[in-house]
Amino acid sequence: MKSRIIWAVVLLAAAAGFYVVTIQPTRTHSPGFSRKRPPLRDLKPPEIAVPKLPEPVIAMPALTPPLLNQPIKTPPVVARREPRAAPPPEVPIQDNATIDFSTGAPQVRVQGKDAEALDRALREMAEATKGATFPAKKPANQ
Repeated sequence: MKSRIIWAVVLLAAAAGFYVVTIQPTRTHSPGFSRKRPPLRDLKPPEIAVPKLPEPVIAMPALTPPLLNQPIKTPPVVARREPRAAPPPEVPIQDNATIDFSTGAPQVRVQGKDAEALDRALREMAEATKGATFPAKKPANQ
């Protein structure tokens, strides 16, 4: 219990010392050369003559009214251009050939392995679609 009272007294003494050392001197006027000068609140800027401004020139612009009953100019009608034909393909389509894009540019290769692979793929597609049928849709009116 005594230690709490001692700490409270130490804190109060520190707060009072802080006030006396830092805050109290700012509330009083300090003696010195500042008393010899007039206070800043009494200083006023010197009088300056107002400069002479040029007289404003006001002139009304002369506007011409629009002419009435003038025909409206329309741009000429240009015939519709035909669409450009598609450019020819870089690599023509060839039967029984393979186009290889692995190098970044198309290369046509005709090899026996490619022809065999194409024939095998055609046979597999024919077998897969042999039994496939698509029934006709019924008309919506009935």
